[in-house]
Amino acid sequence: MKKVTVQYLFGGVINEMDNEVGILFPNGKVFVAGNGELGLYNAIETENQDVVTVDLDNDTEEFMRENPAVLIDLLSAV
Repeated sequence: MKKVTVQYLFGGVINEMDNEVGILFPNGKVFVAGNGELGLYNAIETENQDVVTVDLDNDTEEFMRENPAVLIDLLSAV
């Protein structure tokens, strides 16, 4: 696990004001907690090892909404 900056691609644009801190898991998922909400998304690595992108234009699945226990599965696998 690693602490990273999460940037969101939405409408073809990345707005740095929307960046959040997240935890990147070895399986390519990133956990974020911002704006009073928790989320678990697929992460896309960038050239900067400390930054990942979540592509909300093409991959909108937020895994915990369907199954909150998925976070327990991730944490127990580490």
